[in-house]
Amino acid sequence: MKEIDKFFSDGDKIIAKWRAEGTGKTARLASALSAHFRSWTRSVDEIAEPLVTYWETEYADTLGTEEGRKAAVDWLGALHALLTGGFDGTMDFAARDWEEIRDTINAEAEAMDLDLLSEIMTVIVERGHA
Repeated sequence: MKEIDKFFSDGDKIIAKWRAEGTGKTARLASALSAHFRSWTRSVDEIAEPLVTYWETEYADTLGTEEGRKAAVDWLGALHALLTGGFDGTMDFAARDWEEIRDTINAEAEAMDLDLLSEIMTVIVERGHA
């Protein structure tokens, strides 16, 4: 199993556990998904933290639907992949998300590993969001 597959699987398990508990409190689910993402991206915390905070602000309120919960795991998984070198052609973000990602990368560029910075910027340019 690839690392990204494990990330997605664990994200699905978090949702299943939340659903089984029957609390219905999406804030708790948002917190659990954010913590999951943070645990997988500690090595790039300077970039990961502002972007997961952005996700919480923009998307946590969508967790009330099954579609929103699936989208949350997909979004966080794609971000994980982007930050760890596993981003592929099946993954994408909305234009406003790309803008936030680009702005965050630009703000943190001096502190980033040069290879990772180059890889992320290549993806951003290829996707037409430079």
